[in-house]
Amino acid sequence: MDYINSLSKFGTKLEDRNQRVKFPKLKTRYRVIFEGFAAPIGGEDVSMDMKTFQTPKGKFEDKQIDTVNGPIYYPGLWTWDPVSFTVYDSYDNAGYKSLYRQIQRQRDLSEQVTGTVSQNYKFVTKFENTDGHQNTICTWVMEGCYLTQAQPEDGENGNHDAQIINCSIRFDNANLYDYDGTLITGDGAVSTLMSKVLAF
Repeated sequence: MDYINSLSKFGTKLEDRNQRVKFPKLKTRYRVIFEGFAAPIGGEDVSMDMKTFQTPKGKFEDKQIDTVNGPIYYPGLWTWDPVSFTVYDSYDNAGYKSLYRQIQRQRDLSEQVTGTVSQNYKFVTKFENTDGHQNTICTWVMEGCYLTQAQPEDGENGNHDAQIINCSIRFDNANLYDYDGTLITGDGAVSTLMSKVLAF
């Protein structure tokens, strides 16, 4: 019997390309790893209690040159937006302790002393997309991070939802790495991508 390959009808037809439908990354499959966070406590408890985490997002500043027939646009300064995340406020207060230890490193609230050298309080944040076996698919690496807020939710009678801590991070720069640790924007990643395309 000659079977019809019905799966070939799915997807988008492109010249010289396999038109298969690719499996998307799932929002629930990720982990966040901190390096140099809240020393000497570390950020493992914050990672374990993570509820939501935004991926890095940035934009170019709009610039224009005015001409006789109208404006011409070009990209100006690139800036990264702060990253927000939420953490479950667990019974052992471990995540809360880590967050406020980091805040204390950035500014001694009791003595009102601010950290004078950024390397003494800034940290690295890694956001990893993972597959079903906890293998890394890609990694966002945010450098020069510091906490801008860690705000616990209020109590509310009649509401039995889990209490969370709303947090945000400001960072200096971010880079995206492929599953094998190759920088996405690097020449190595481009050559790897081309070899995959040609294999189809």
